[in-house]
Amino acid sequence: MLTLLENHNENAVMKVYDLNTSFTFGKYEGKSLDDVFRTDPQYIQQCMIAVEDFAIDERAMQKLFEKYPEVDFSDEAIDANLEKLDVFDGGRDDIFMGEEGYDNEDFEDLDDITDPLEKNEDLEDIDDDSLFEDNSTEDDWDDDDDFR
Repeated sequence: MLTLLENHNENAVMKVYDLNTSFTFGKYEGKSLDDVFRTDPQYIQQCMIAVEDFAIDERAMQKLFEKYPEVDFSDEAIDANLEKLDVFDGGRDDIFMGEEGYDNEDFEDLDDITDPLEKNEDLEDIDDDSLFEDNSTEDDWDDDDDFR
């Protein structure tokens, strides 16, 4: 999945790469992020630092580091990637929830919802000590029950 984000302040388009996104530039044009990371992780690190419209999805980054634990990126590269994601998503939390994201209208009905425990008066009658009483008898246990 390739996510394109527009930064309306600069009218630029950010490409947020996942594992299967193919490069559209450079010496690895047409290769997937996963393939390039496997063969030349330093190239990816340089892209994170130097290519303004290149960022890697946080989940994809985590998967890459799990898959290739021997790779260690500089703090500069990680910070640059996170900063680009923050700048281009404009603080929105919905950029990876599908193209449409969520609108405030999706949450209008939530104002009427209250905590169900607040309205359940039966819960007030429960004695905390009774929750831990053992009311079982030997007949409740099967001979084949084994709790080792």
